[in-house]
Parts: sequence; structure tokens; C-alpha cells
Amino acid sequence: MGVVSQFKKDLKKLKSYLSGNVKKEEDLYKLLIEEDIPNDIKFLVYKQIRKNEYLFDIEQLSKILKLPETVIKKIFKSKPIEVKFPTALNGKSKLITAHIFVLDKTVEKNTFPTEKYIKKEIENGFSTIKSLLKNKNFPIKDFFVIFDDNFSGKSFMLSIFAGLTLPEHVIKNFMFTGVLNEEGDIFPVEYIKEKETLAVKENLKLITPEHIDNVDELLYYLGDRQIDIPFVYLIKRPENEAKLALQKIELKIKKSNPLFSIEKLRNIFDIKEEDLYINTNEFLPEISFEDLEKENKWIEQIKIFEEKLKNIYSKLSYKNRVLHIGLSVPSSLAMGLGIKLGAKKPVVVYHYQSDEYIPVIDLSDKNKLRKIKYIRKNIDKNLKNIEIIKPTSLNKEMAVAIWLASHNPYSDVENYLIQKGRNFSLLKIESKDFQGNIPFPEDFEDIDKDYWTRYVSEIYSVLNILKNEGPVEKYHFFLSVPVALAFGIGMAIGHFWKGVIYNLSFNSKEKYYPVLKLEDKRLKSIF
Repeated sequence: MGVVSQFKKDLKKLKSYLSGNVKKEEDLYKLLIEEDIPNDIKFLVYKQIRKNEYLFDIEQLSKILKLPETVIKKIFKSKPIEVKFPTALNGKSKLITAHIFVLDKTVEKNTFPTEKYIKKEIENGFSTIKSLLKNKNFPIKDFFVIFDDNFSGKSFMLSIFAGLTLPEHVIKNFMFTGVLNEEGDIFPVEYIKEKETLAVKENLKLITPEHIDNVDELLYYLGDRQIDIPFVYLIKRPENEAKLALQKIELKIKKSNPLFSIEKLRNIFDIKEEDLYINTNEFLPEISFEDLEKENKWIEQIKIFEEKLKNIYSKLSYKNRVLHIGLSVPSSLAMGLGIKLGAKKPVVVYHYQSDEYIPVIDLSDKNKLRKIKYIRKNIDKNLKNIEIIKPTSLNKEMAVAIWLASHNPYSDVENYLIQKGRNFSLLKIESKDFQGNIPFPEDFEDIDKDYWTRYVSEIYSVLNILKNEGPVEKYHFFLSVPVALAFGIGMAIGHFWKGVIYNLSFNSKEKYYPVLKLEDKRLKSIF
């Protein structure tokens, strides 16, 4: 009689033996197929075989487990997907880890034979998961699961599906509990409070049927798909208006992605509603050139914006993210915010008009992001959206007056430069076909969806070429443009040029005052 057989009736002694140095014997392997041996014992056997080469007898294991040798090699030699789920009974909870192997061939059994009290539930659960994978068109032929401890019930099902379908770098931050049907609906389970307490102790986020209703939501929020993040920035508005603005953008997102919900964003990622908006308490003051170097209200807003985005992005660090941003701020500040964000993070920029937020600049993936930096080499022939009026001579410092909104800034800028004694060249940029209200892409059938994006790239092209051709070294921006376009221009230009952004004054005899320096280190993007 082998050592294993001597201890079979005393599981405590058997556990102790299997935790030390074990001998190679047939009885050791047979523990894996005996139904009256619990999962925790079988897992100790499994660990010993994985760890010790002398115990890995592929022929004998294949014969005893009745699995092909290729599958035996897979489950004992390859790295498993590890996903966690909590179990609870009579107020006590514990964490179970399922070790999952995706197979390239079908097998008769998907785990080691289990104790009779749980056998049927596991078999039915695996059968449902297989049907669900097929219904959702996942190219998974089969799988094998090894549980490291004992449990009862079918709440393991959501964790197995998650392990098979979600990225490994995501699932390591979560534990899952829920029962599934073949349509992918997720049903409630017991002892949620006890399981949540365990999750906090383990520093993991527990995903339950209270967080998501079906596996489509699971795949959207935690899978490879980009996740949408609404964000609004208002100046001195009632608090409820910021929340209403978020709801309006949420409805826009839902049109293209019905799965999106701010509530689920909050439940799954602990993102609070106040994380998703800025609403300043006061209008921004007029400042001087001396103030640009100091801490001031304008740069303070840039820093608040940065902190808000850092917080959001950190909570969603393992996801591809698309920021949906709606701004109701001065264009000059919007340009600074665009510089701070930079041109590396996917974003959809919304224009606010008539109490509505309308998506106008779609930079939601890397290919679309590149468009704002497209440079038209021949700016005398290749500009479709804008007209440029070049100065007769170019100086090292150039004023740029951009007229795309209702206010014509040209005479105000000219008077300001004369009044301040600035010997700058003056470049005038305006819309070729429209003035006052730049049309939305859906307004006309012959307007492309990236119509507003082209405005940004054409303006960037002109500025880039004039700077590179010389002698321009510094730009001074005077904007009469929709806020969304100002944000896009800031994204395209970034932190790499020298320049000053000015804001229109309503209080001073001087029509403009400086608010931000392009090269200010505090404006540099960290994203």
C-alpha cells in the first residue's frame, strides 16, 4: 500500500503529506479522479506535479485522467489564466482561484472529477458557459479548469466566463460572482455583503449582478473595447447644470453605444459623478504679462483639469479610454486645455449650442487622432476650409487672428497691437465658405464627418509651415472661434512652440489681455 493510500481516510494527514516531499506513485495520480477527494487536496497534488519534474509522468497521467497527452502537457506545464471568485456560507467567506486553460481541441471533461454534492452544478455551469461562448462567437474550442479550494453553488460561472474572455491584465484586479444563462444574462447570488467584505480585504473589486446585467456589459466595461468617459467643464454655472450636461453627453454616447452608463462607470470603476466635471465658482479675471509667470487663476484651471483627468485615467488604467469632452469656457482657456491634453489620448470634442452638446471633432482612435496633425504642404492650393491673409512681411513674432465665430477680431487685434506698440506681423485666418456659425457635419449632405477636424489640421498646417520657413519664432493667438475648435487647435499645436494666448476683454480699454504662454512648463501634457 502506497503512502497516499495510508492517509486517504485522514484528510488532515494527507494534506500535510502533500505539502511536503512526495513520492512518485500511481495512487498519487488517482487522487485527481476520485470524487470523494475535495478540490483543495486535488490542487495540492496538481501543484506537486507542476513543481517536480520527477512526478510528471505524461503517459500515466493521460491514462488515468483520460485526457490526450497534448492536453496533459497544457494543464501541467503551461501558464494558466487565474481568475478569482468568492464563496460564502453561514457568514463565512473565502476566496477561490480558478486556474483556466484554453484548449485547441474538445475534451470530455472540463475539470477533475468533483465531489457529488457539487458535480452536477459544475457540469451544468460549464455546459452553459460553452453554449454562451458559442452564441457570442468566441473562437474557444474548449477549456479545462482547476479549482484550488472547495465551494458549493453556481456563482463561479461569471468568473470562468470572465477568465476566458477578458484580458489577463484586467482580471487580476477583480473577483467575480454571478450565475449565467445561455443568453448571457447574469442572475443574483447570495451573501453579497460577505463577499464584498472579502473583496475589500483582498484589495480587489468585486463584480456582481448588481454591477452588470449581462455579459455584453462585462465585455464592454472590462474587455478590449474602448470605454467612453463623459467630461464637462463649465464656468460659474448652477451645480445641477453640470450634472445635466453630463446626462446630455451620456445620451449622445448611448446613441452609438447603448451599453454605456454613467451609473455603471461609477459602480465598476468607483468613478464619482463629481470626478466627471469642473464647474468653477467664479469667472476668470484679467491678468497681466507679469502674472503669466506666477500662480494665477488661469493656470490654476489648467492644473485642476490635469488632476481631474489623472484621477479618471488612473481608475481606468487597464482600459483603452475615449474622453467625450463638452466645454462651456472661453476659447482661450479651451486652447490651453487642448495643449494640456495633447494629441495622444483619444477624445471626442462636443460643441455647446442651444442647450445641446453636439459631437463635432471625433478623434476617438489613433488614426483619427493623426488627422489634426496632417500638414498640407502647399497652403496656397490645398486649403479647403480656410482662407489666409498673409502679412506683406514676416517678423520673428506673429499675431494670429482667427475668425471662425460671429465676432470679427481683425480691427480689434490691429488696434491692440498699435496701442501696445507691438511690431508683430499679422496673419488673418477665416472660414472660406461660412462665417459666424460653422455648420455641423450633419447640416449638409456634402460635408464630411471630419469637417471640423479639417479646420484644425489646416490651421495647424499654415502655422507649422510659416514657422518652419522662418523667420517666425513666436505666435500670439487672438481667437474668435468655437470653443471645440480652440480645444482642437491646442491639441495639435501642443507645448512645443513659443507663443501667447490672449483673451477678449470686456472691462478694459485694451481689447485683449494675455492668459497663457504656450511654452509654460505647467502647460506641458503628461498624458
